[in-house]
Amino acid sequence: MQQTPSIINLIDPIANGKRPSANIINVSTQQDAQTQAFADAATSGARVFLCHVYQQGGRSHLVFSLPMNILVELAKLQSAETKKNKSDVEEKMNRPKIPSHVNDIAKYLLYTDKYILPPFIFNCNTPLKVFSYGTGPVQSGYAIISSNIELYVTDGQHRLEAIKKVLPERPELKNDSVTVLVVQEEDIDQIHQDFADCAKNQPIPKALRAAFDVSDTLSKLARQISQDLVIFTGRIDKISGSVGKAPDYMFTMNQLRVGVAEFLFGSSRKQLFESHVNVNRAEYEKMLTNTKYFYTEFAKHNEVWTLLFQPASQTTGLNLYEIRQKRIDFNSVGFQIISRIGHLIFNQTPVLSDVQHETLIKTLANLDYSRECQLWQNSVVTDKEDKQGNITKTIVNHQTTVNKGYKIAVRELENRTGITLI
Repeated sequence: MQQTPSIINLIDPIANGKRPSANIINVSTQQDAQTQAFADAATSGARVFLCHVYQQGGRSHLVFSLPMNILVELAKLQSAETKKNKSDVEEKMNRPKIPSHVNDIAKYLLYTDKYILPPFIFNCNTPLKVFSYGTGPVQSGYAIISSNIELYVTDGQHRLEAIKKVLPERPELKNDSVTVLVVQEEDIDQIHQDFADCAKNQPIPKALRAAFDVSDTLSKLARQISQDLVIFTGRIDKISGSVGKAPDYMFTMNQLRVGVAEFLFGSSRKQLFESHVNVNRAEYEKMLTNTKYFYTEFAKHNEVWTLLFQPASQTTGLNLYEIRQKRIDFNSVGFQIISRIGHLIFNQTPVLSDVQHETLIKTLANLDYSRECQLWQNSVVTDKEDKQGNITKTIVNHQTTVNKGYKIAVRELENRTGITLI
């Protein structure tokens, strides 16, 4: 004799029971749940999807794994428009779409084989019928989704648009699946709150992202250089946003990454180095070899950088914070200037000889990088007076500072070597 199913119409207790929640019908076995779900769906032309059911925050949540083509078919957007909804954005379910964000995700999906996408969060304002089985805080079940069910994206609209964009170019993604969490909610204020709550995660610091994100060519190069070159090994802060007063670190991982971008591409502008994201193995090895050679040769001929050839674990009495207070080359701005000139040296037309490369790098390394040097005054370095009337030499941390310092250093190299660079 078949056991009578236990029907649990879960109504959110908030708002006096007005919000719909999932219509959970709990049965004894997996076979019973499957049989009844498909029988129910057959009467209405609905489809059946496997799911997990659990409670969170007074609401029932349903978790699905859906192929991307089904995701695109089921998901609906109601995005605010930047121009049309300035005064009534709260009436739309989704924030305005940011095309650049969509493009970033699309590039990631196109060029990354081992990609990963976070779960999508959908909202459904119509109770979904679910035949569940099992006991405990998480149950398995079969959800019935008819053609009139509307599943609006609460979190993931940019990922959804990116998937739509890349599927024609990479149709094999249709065979991949994503995780979807469906929350039963009809109150638009709560839907907005759900989105805001999802956005409260702490962003990954740039330094840590540069250390972890090896799908990005530039980050991968910077990480490998930080590991392979003794001058950087153990002296790059791979977590923090700034090195502050730390005596053991030269740069953050992101600062190293920016410097490497200047050397490789002559600029650290995002749109420039992103155009080199999809390099082949030979191109990558050439980039790595040139970068290692440049920084190693520079360090050989610079009186302070030479000290870095001793491993960090064996170095004593070298306070990099104190050095940063006296010099510009141990600050990000100075490092970018040096790196950009390296790019210029390696990308001259006509191509410079090996002897000219060596001469220019040696001369670059022998420039005076102290903050007191007149070469950098009122461009890279400016005088700043404190409350006691003391004057300190302060580095101007701005991209225009890099541009000015670069031009000054190029003129100085040309005057000292007689080699025309620009």
